[in-house]
Amino acid sequence: MGNLTNRYDKTYSAILLGSCALAILGVSLPLLFGQANLAMLGSYLAVPMILAPILYVRQKNNRDYFSEIDSKYYYLFPALFFVFFAISIALLYFNAIRPYSYYAVITVMATLILAQILFFPTGRSRSMLILFQSSLLLLDIIWGVSLNYFFSIERTDSFFHSWMIQILVEEGTINENFDLYRNFPLWHILCAAIYKVSAMDMSYYKAMYLVNGVIFAAIPPGVYILSKKLFTEEKVALLAALFVSFYPEVLKYGIAALARSPISFLGILLVITLLYHRSFAATLMAIAMTISIIVFHTVSIPFLLAVFAVLYLLQRIYGVVSEQEIVDADYLAFAVAAMLAYWMYISISLFETIINNITASAPDEVSTRGVFLAPLNELFNYLHYSPLLFFLLIGTLEALRKDRIPHGVKVVCIAALLFTAVSFPGPGLLITKLGGNFNIDRFGEYVFFLIVFAASFGFYTIYTRSRRHLKSTLIILFMILVFLSVSNDFIASDNPLVKRPFYTFYLTEEEVNGFDHAGNTSRGFVMSDFVTTRYMYFTYYREKSHILEVDNQTQNIVKGNDSDLVLIRKGELERRPLRFYIAEKGFIKEPSIDDSLEYYYPSNKKLWSSLNKYDKIYDSSSISTYI
Repeated sequence: MGNLTNRYDKTYSAILLGSCALAILGVSLPLLFGQANLAMLGSYLAVPMILAPILYVRQKNNRDYFSEIDSKYYYLFPALFFVFFAISIALLYFNAIRPYSYYAVITVMATLILAQILFFPTGRSRSMLILFQSSLLLLDIIWGVSLNYFFSIERTDSFFHSWMIQILVEEGTINENFDLYRNFPLWHILCAAIYKVSAMDMSYYKAMYLVNGVIFAAIPPGVYILSKKLFTEEKVALLAALFVSFYPEVLKYGIAALARSPISFLGILLVITLLYHRSFAATLMAIAMTISIIVFHTVSIPFLLAVFAVLYLLQRIYGVVSEQEIVDADYLAFAVAAMLAYWMYISISLFETIINNITASAPDEVSTRGVFLAPLNELFNYLHYSPLLFFLLIGTLEALRKDRIPHGVKVVCIAALLFTAVSFPGPGLLITKLGGNFNIDRFGEYVFFLIVFAASFGFYTIYTRSRRHLKSTLIILFMILVFLSVSNDFIASDNPLVKRPFYTFYLTEEEVNGFDHAGNTSRGFVMSDFVTTRYMYFTYYREKSHILEVDNQTQNIVKGNDSDLVLIRKGELERRPLRFYIAEKGFIKEPSIDDSLEYYYPSNKKLWSSLNKYDKIYDSSSISTYI
């Protein structure tokens, strides 16, 4: 036992000192190499890495206490929550684009839930009400984007998935258009079946977003159950359910409604069953959940296994007893065998895809180009990670220092801290080989619950140790965290506080009508920006879709022949740049839209004036088409 305690003490000291050292190195080294933009970006991680250890050491010996309010005032807070919920719906209904006031209302709603957790004694009925509000808050944010706009597109993958649902509904078959998803089309089958059975009077993509929202509404209760099992503290579990309702990756995949989005919920169910591994029924459930994930979205299982492998390795290093283990060797062996068996059964092409991703040369550009194009804008849109890292460090230090904390919790907190390296925007994502070929940025979807546990425990720890004034400061910091989480350009590209050089994550009805008109009337290619090309490629006009090519020397538009149409999203251009293909050696019939793309701004007069030599054949407030 003493040896284990010594290991935790050494890890505690390493994090306490190493955090500050890494923060200083992370900012100073880029400066030494003349990369001031990287140093600036690193500050969002460096500040909490310095402040958290200092504040924890100062507060670690303080007595825990809560300032609770008389229980007769409790129901005032949920009543106010529902009032502000109604206000948020009204703001969505009466505004074409979500206003900043909507983000403020969401922040107030989250703070009212926080007040119910912190200021009043817990009880079963109160916990259920808090969980309901947390789920409602998450739905408000998710559906406030995906169902609020005509066509929410996130990173444009929604085009493909909604088209697959359309094919299933209209043709009732899985055809060659499913591509790799022919091997795991269950997401599309689920959405298509619900669409048919319920006779929904809405577009296919709206049905997809509706189904995904319902699934994600179950994440806060799932996180609560999992956290309660680990920490046994009711308030920590309720805080975890609240924190997950505005966690960046949860919002991102909740809005996107991709085929792998439901894995966020299925992964939580799997971990819950693993925690009850002493039960035969739970073991059967764990086997069933593993097979379900493999079949539902088979590419997700390697990421989950990597997470479980790290947890297992930490359990071995720190000698966690079997009663407190989250994952054991038997389960890992079964999951790996099941995954490989399924892959061998369905298609050898999956192995080829994985091998190609590993061995392919790294792309020329890094994943986060905004770091170099607009570092200040990028920094602001990362700021919500600073309070999260601050609370996570506090939680990890507390878990390692206190003997009463279960060993399983200690391992979870250590793992959460380690996984920030691949789930938070930072140096790891700037390594192009990892960010591009290995899709390392996807880890955020599979480790969010670990980070939420550690962060909510850290908030609980520092709040209970603090005096009145610092308690007020922490609540304000929480409000800043929520506000920045829902207003950054990754989640709120419709109306962010600070824009990045990227496209808006939704299409208007007028834009879609313009795309369809061009597809119906064109006798050649429809040449347009990245978003339009992606939209048309996943429609029945896919043979006409073509990225607009711009001569890098003359800045003139390059067409294949006179029958090609040039479509310009002028409405989008008023807000953001458009992304075109850089043509170095004349027109390319089949360019790769993954490489050699560049953003073109309204200030590029030479490019836009080249449109004058073409005839305008279609015009609306959002779209102009030329031939």
